[in-house]
Amino acid sequence: MVASKAIARDDVVYAAGCCFRSVACMNQVLFALNEDYLLNEKGAVAIASTFAICPIDYQQRVEQAFALLAASSKSITEAIAILEAIEDDLSHWYGNRRLAM
Repeated sequence: MVASKAIARDDVVYAAGCCFRSVACMNQVLFALNEDYLLNEKGAVAIASTFAICPIDYQQRVEQAFALLAASSKSITEAIAILEAIEDDLSHWYGNRRLAM
């Protein structure tokens, strides 16, 4: 939601920062769901994509979102949509996990 503020201004730098933070948070969720320790962000997407609990094509989708980022409202909107879809996938596992506890 916060990243969408960048759309009206074509602010790719702000959008990229928000997208990075979003992926960093999703990585934390994935590492926790898979009961693994997240050391830092370096290589975390690649590691997370090997987990048993992970959205389909996680790494490819994240990379696609960042590749789309350019100073245009269309590209920012498309990048945000990809990350929102990944978040929806994650809430399926996280929601089920939370209810089971």
